[in-house]
Amino acid sequence: MENTDNTVTIALGIPSINRNDLLQEALEVYKETWYGRHVFIVDNGNQAIQTKSSNQRVMIMPKNLGVSASWNLLAKTVRNKGYSHVALLNDDIIWNRTADEIEEFIKNHEADFYQGLGTWCCFVVPIATLEKIGLFDEIFYPAYYEDNSFAYRMRLANMKVLADPFFNPDTYRNSSTIQKDPSLNANFDMNKQLFVDLWGGMPMQETFTIPFNGIRPYESPKF
Repeated sequence: MENTDNTVTIALGIPSINRNDLLQEALEVYKETWYGRHVFIVDNGNQAIQTKSSNQRVMIMPKNLGVSASWNLLAKTVRNKGYSHVALLNDDIIWNRTADEIEEFIKNHEADFYQGLGTWCCFVVPIATLEKIGLFDEIFYPAYYEDNSFAYRMRLANMKVLADPFFNPDTYRNSSTIQKDPSLNANFDMNKQLFVDLWGGMPMQETFTIPFNGIRPYESPKF
């Protein structure tokens, strides 16, 4: 455990595959707003990402891990550095809140999960939540429906989810990664069916309380 300052609780994680151009804008901002905290980037596309400060670290992957596995790697990395929370952001957004402001908000609004209104492009999850219900489901590859699955698992566990405009990004670009490379969305329909098979219905219409209704064994990955 590297972080020994009890007042510093949160680090930032960003998966990226093809929008280094937009990520560079964000990293310039985070150089100031995440001062004194780690910023970890999972590079799934060998983009030669240039960091803007010594606390920004790039992890280069030999292949695209997908969204869930990238989030899981970032969460594990943040926990191993001694942080209690991880903020997970898209590479094509900019969130201008400072780490100090985020930590103060979390201190005053206890919850098991924090997100903006109607989007998962910017959210904060306590490590304790992941330790309790498991990591993100990596069977949804490379992206889509992993967020719905995690949201349902939190509902099953009666966890408190706080949706607040505090977590809305200041700069938002919808699905710019897919716009640049539509092939990354090729599994959308397959993931949709997988979600239905896993939970017995579409998001907010789930009927199973255990994955695949117990017919097929499945357990979400653990730390």
